[in-house]
Amino acid sequence: MAYLYRPIVNSDLIGEKLTIQLPGFPGGKAEKCSIHYVTLGEGEPLLLVHSLGQSLYTWRDMIPLLAEKYNVIALDLVGFGFSGRPVSMNYSMDEMADALVEFIKTLKLDHVHAVGASLGGMYLLRAMTRFPEMFDKVTVLCPGGITKQMPKKIRRMAAPFLGPFVREGYTKKDVREALQLCYYDSTMLTKEVLNEYFETLDSYSSRQALMYCLRNFDEELVWEGLKTSEHPAFVLWGEEDRIQPFENLEKVQAVLRRGEFFSVRNAGHFFQEEKAELLSDMVDKYILYGEDGV
Repeated sequence: MAYLYRPIVNSDLIGEKLTIQLPGFPGGKAEKCSIHYVTLGEGEPLLLVHSLGQSLYTWRDMIPLLAEKYNVIALDLVGFGFSGRPVSMNYSMDEMADALVEFIKTLKLDHVHAVGASLGGMYLLRAMTRFPEMFDKVTVLCPGGITKQMPKKIRRMAAPFLGPFVREGYTKKDVREALQLCYYDSTMLTKEVLNEYFETLDSYSSRQALMYCLRNFDEELVWEGLKTSEHPAFVLWGEEDRIQPFENLEKVQAVLRRGEFFSVRNAGHFFQEEKAELLSDMVDKYILYGEDGV
């Protein structure tokens, strides 16, 4: 089935919502959280996982492309987009990974293919190593932790004492500064794109979730899990990435036991937006053929 190529603009009025039970609280007393998602297409399920400070909006061009062959499911992570902002959650690596798995189970899916971007890709990798039976072909885009190349305000938001002050003063100007680093093609950052990104961060609860995700982000936990994992993954990197520099690919290569790696020329950190058609084709070929098809 062919779909009209039409980018998706994230909104509380589109897509669907379901409620998941948050992990870590036995006895049925856990806080519940509403998860916002969109789904399009038929075929094998393919989950798209955005990074911190984003929403499913980052996949707006890829969703209709991938939906020509797959049942694409793009969610807003817990704390972001139009999903809930739970108050009892620490937004730790395992909590975020477990929430991903709980979302898949609540959809009554036994397993999925998945694509994760940047820090969201790290949540996906953590989920993959903890629950390998839930994942088929996994693709991650420039995965890594908090780097010195990130804007100072982002790094300071992760600090225990400075974080709350930075959270209160995180403005649209700061969002623009961060996005400017994410695109290789500066014309991608239009007024419309900036407004869409800022909309879902323009509240105390949104910035609170971002602060705790940054504060409790532990990339070493992911690397340690990958050292003993036999689950394969496809790692893609934009060669002009200014957030997760290309040389960081070596860190992933050192720990991923069954990895396939590919770099994309003239692409920055957000190459899921800059190179949507190319990336959709590469994901499809990896799912179908593995290394021989890329």
